Amino acid sequence: MKDKSISSYLKQGHENEIEDAQALANMILDKPEMKMGQGMDEFSQQLFVAVAMDIVYEKGKKGKFDDMLDFLVDPVWDDAAQIIWIFQTSEAFLNDGAKRWLVDFYDLIAPKVEGKEEWMIKQCYWQWANAFAFAGITEREVLPIDSRVQVFNQTFVLEAIKYTGDLKGDKSKWSNRVIQYAQKNLGYRLVPDAARAGYELQKISHDFENLAEPISRLRTSLILAGCMRPDDFHVTPILLLGEPGIGKTYLATKLAHALDVPMEKISAGGAQGGFQITGSHSSWTDARPGVILTALAKGDSASPVVLIDEVDKIRDSKFPVLPVLLDLLELETAKEFEDQYFEMPIDASKVIFILTANSIAEVPASLLSRCEVFNIPRPGVMQRRRIIESLVAGLRLKTKRNIQLHNVSAVKLAERVEIDLRMVRNLVEDAFARAIQAEESHAYILLEEKLLNVKEDTGQEIARVLH
Repeated sequence: MKDKSISSYLKQGHENEIEDAQALANMILDKPEMKMGQGMDEFSQQLFVAVAMDIVYEKGKKGKFDDMLDFLVDPVWDDAAQIIWIFQTSEAFLNDGAKRWLVDFYDLIAPKVEGKEEWMIKQCYWQWANAFAFAGITEREVLPIDSRVQVFNQTFVLEAIKYTGDLKGDKSKWSNRVIQYAQKNLGYRLVPDAARAGYELQKISHDFENLAEPISRLRTSLILAGCMRPDDFHVTPILLLGEPGIGKTYLATKLAHALDVPMEKISAGGAQGGFQITGSHSSWTDARPGVILTALAKGDSASPVVLIDEVDKIRDSKFPVLPVLLDLLELETAKEFEDQYFEMPIDASKVIFILTANSIAEVPASLLSRCEVFNIPRPGVMQRRRIIESLVAGLRLKTKRNIQLHNVSAVKLAERVEIDLRMVRNLVEDAFARAIQAEESHAYILLEEKLLNVKEDTGQEIARVLH
């Protein structure tokens, strides 16, 4: 289909106009990728006929398919119910055949829509918008058909709405908000632009040599994923081994930025780790949906980056995190990952997982078998110098203060490889703040002797200025 005018497919006053409108609805909406569930699909197709007829009679040859979308969201309506019942006064339904069809239409939908009009109209809008995009008859910006996968099956979403319908208070607010997100775009989400992400990762690998190996592997995965169908998009989970403060979290952050997707961080050693991922049953006092479902529901991406921190600290507990992680990291089980709060399966197989650990000795063998493992060394002196310079440049830009870090301070801090990158950031920020306060043009790094691994039996803090 190329013509965006409805009159090219429906002729006003034609004796078979209702049959033609029904045929048009079937042609556009009756596709597997557009399905929302039997009840909703039937309602959507019948509403499509009514709206298409109304647009043809209202706008004639100027009527476009985008006008049908505008009809559903026109601010003139007092509420969604008015949209459904307005056809009783439409010129399109004055002849006997169309009038009989309209009576049957209302007999069909009246028992099904009461109290749910707003939600059902919203679902029709997203279905039509995506169907029009698929057919090439819309000028609207909707999810690209060739880059999307269905994360939330709308049949399961409807069941979840019924399941959580009796919740009260904060639980009701949580469930209503998240489930509305899940309905967006008929549950479809985008897979990332893998080619762009690979290019962005290549840029950071020049400045972060200690991350070059995992970056190279991620780029390979993304290049391959970019050549596949959206349904086949998958990035093998990676495990980053190394001491704190060497850039493991930084890599996850940069990957999310390169992919233009959200990032979530979960502590695997937490007592509630399992529930943080899967959600907790809605009957519990402080129940919440899980991080995975919430991230997929709120965003437009099927592939948020999820950082699972300190997997070497996983311990047996009442709410174990290990079985949950194993299900998520296994491709087939991730496709039907169940959130406990809604008791609803979702497709989490496109989520990108980065795991971290300080030591491989304490990482469960079953977890190791599902990941590619990379040992991350400490950054070298030259890399640390570039990191320090980047931090200072960022502070200058954000504070709009032309303050330089004293060269000797920068060199000596870069040489202190026993100071991790988190502390490096803190020290640079402290120096910058002191320079602002003193209205000086140069900042100096202040180090406490205890950071230099100098033992002080008295516990007295000794400070030294490096310049």
